[in-house]
Amino acid sequence: MRQPEFQVPIAKAVPGMILSRNLEFNGQLLLRYGMELDSERIEKLRQIGISRLHIHFSNQDLKLYKSLLTSQDSPPSYERLVELARDVILEFVPPFARPASCARSQEVAEMVEEVIGHTVDVLLSSRRCFELLHLTRFFQITALRHCPVAWVYSLCVGAGLGYNLPTLLDLSLASLFYDIGMLKAPQRVLAKPGQLTELEFAEVKKHVFFGRRMLEDFTDFSNNAAIVAFEHHENYYGNGYPKNKRGDAINEFSQIVSLTDKFAALLTSRSYRDRLQPYQAYELLLSQTKSAVSPRVFVAFLKTVLLYPRGSMLRLSTGEIAEPVDFPLHLPTRPTVQVTHTPHGEEMVGPRRVINLMEHPELAIESFGLAEEMPRTPYSAEDEAPQHVEAKPRRALLE
Repeated sequence: MRQPEFQVPIAKAVPGMILSRNLEFNGQLLLRYGMELDSERIEKLRQIGISRLHIHFSNQDLKLYKSLLTSQDSPPSYERLVELARDVILEFVPPFARPASCARSQEVAEMVEEVIGHTVDVLLSSRRCFELLHLTRFFQITALRHCPVAWVYSLCVGAGLGYNLPTLLDLSLASLFYDIGMLKAPQRVLAKPGQLTELEFAEVKKHVFFGRRMLEDFTDFSNNAAIVAFEHHENYYGNGYPKNKRGDAINEFSQIVSLTDKFAALLTSRSYRDRLQPYQAYELLLSQTKSAVSPRVFVAFLKTVLLYPRGSMLRLSTGEIAEPVDFPLHLPTRPTVQVTHTPHGEEMVGPRRVINLMEHPELAIESFGLAEEMPRTPYSAEDEAPQHVEAKPRRALLE
């Protein structure tokens, strides 16, 4: 097979390069195809005024060729690498759980975004941290896919509790890797579609010991990551594992991650169940405020995290689709919504009806999805909905 040729500036020519063409100048043949260049010939070509050479590269010339490819450019700055890595990591956070979507206030969203940037900086600066990130395969392993959601929610709660930036960074690292021990749990058990046996559940519960061991040497300055990995299944009022701790005997970071882990897991599909709707997950958490969840942490969660994030679309029991526009703190499962689509899926044009769900107990939220999943067929309230369009297939948009 004919080897490809490359044009090399004479200033970049080095001894040992092989010409891929005859080299002519003013009609005279200077060097033949296949000739190997040496220092003397290169200097004479410079003096004559030859600007470029056609060269064959062999495998031994790969390092040289790479340097030529980048000779007219410069590597990205470290700051740019951190920015790109941050964007890559955030890609593994579902859109509904990203700070701009799930944080109740812009102040909290901006603080969480800043802490995420500092976290990525640490991940790229520490071999131990980066190896942990590599072990998780950037959280694409099924057993860890809920972790990025719990991570962002934990940072929101920490901001709501008044943590400063160093404390939030400590919480960030702890809440990012808290479930890493699941990598050591039997994958056949984790993938089981039905309910676990008592013996299988005992095997899964060992992940807190594995996680603590994996994170014990995580940093020389804080042991919180290992503590959270070990304690995040302890319940505030007891009956948790592995040590059946209670109350403030449980590390506060562990109390936070215990709540956000539960909420994130409920919003994540499993092999044995579909994801729950936010109001269902909230009701389960609310029922645990007197058994498993710290009341102080739960209040901070409600004050900083939106159950129905910005940009989400809700399917009402009428079949209509609406977007939330106001989020009451005292009853977060009943937002004020604006109707955007008819029961048949057509987008509304003109004035849109606003409904305060707290004033309409007969209306229920059946499911939620993201705005980009919605069709864009305009529909006016004065128009008659097409009769041939069936509602059931469209319902899958949000279910």
